[in-house]
Amino acid sequence: MVQWHDSIKWIALAALVTFLPGCAGSGKVERRSAIVLSAAGDAAEKYGLTDIRKLIPDVAVDLRYATRHNIAKQPLYPPNMPCLLKRETAQKLAKAQQALRAQGYAIRIWDAWRPPEVQLSLMEKGGETGMFLNPKIAWSRHCSGTAVDVTLVDRNGVEQELPTHHDEMSDKSHYFYTGNNPKVGKALQTLQVAMTKAGFQMIDMEWWHFDDAEFFNTNQPIVYAREIGLELPLVK
Repeated sequence: MVQWHDSIKWIALAALVTFLPGCAGSGKVERRSAIVLSAAGDAAEKYGLTDIRKLIPDVAVDLRYATRHNIAKQPLYPPNMPCLLKRETAQKLAKAQQALRAQGYAIRIWDAWRPPEVQLSLMEKGGETGMFLNPKIAWSRHCSGTAVDVTLVDRNGVEQELPTHHDEMSDKSHYFYTGNNPKVGKALQTLQVAMTKAGFQMIDMEWWHFDDAEFFNTNQPIVYAREIGLELPLVK
């Protein structure tokens, strides 16, 4: 298993941990951004997954499942969780980031590759919400690294106001939600246009979720945490 003390290769560190009000009455949430590559990320290369920060060194990463601020109310990812996507998907994300940078914005990643082991835990903790695909039907595209959950930040890394926070299921979660706040509508449209032009497609129920359109109708292999030597927290 990958160990924290010998697996982390710091290529840059811009760690920021604060607690700020979330969107839509979600209370306080943790904001984190750290650029760090792990041995597990290196091991994932042979499965076609690459650490996003190799292609987008300036991307903000705030993996929700590495914190207690998620539907399970406990970390499901380890502190050294690599931020992985299928290489082709990561390249598309880099295009979206470039387009947003030109407009004074950028991407913050909430989730990328998701170990199938974690998908099972999410089904156990929040399957009734309808947000998590049942592996008995099909695996989430997150498990193959061909889907990503993102939000929008400005050039200073300040998260923009959007309809909801991550994994908040309501009428406001729909990708076509605009509401009566033009600022929210503009931010959502800015993110959606950049992502779809880069090669992603949206789903009805989650404005933050984008699938790589190239692989949407294909059966991509899933990659387990154990296959890349990643030790996951014990789920209680």
